[in-house]
Amino acid sequence: MVTRKKKIEETWPKVTVGSHLTVTTYENGQTELKWDDEALRREIREVCAPKETVAVKPKRQKKTSNSQ
Repeated sequence: MVTRKKKIEETWPKVTVGSHLTVTTYENGQTELKWDDEALRREIREVCAPKETVAVKPKRQKKTSNSQ
């Protein structure tokens, strides 16, 4: 039995939404980028926070031998 291909209707503009960037692509090939600065700052703070709270260990000192 032969089946027909399903028709996929494309809707324009195509919008791709990310966590801090929205990309809108129009049918004529034009692309528009829209940044969400606050979301980007929040992501950066979340990534950097655990590294800032880790205590810095003091460097180990070499053992000195006092043999006479």
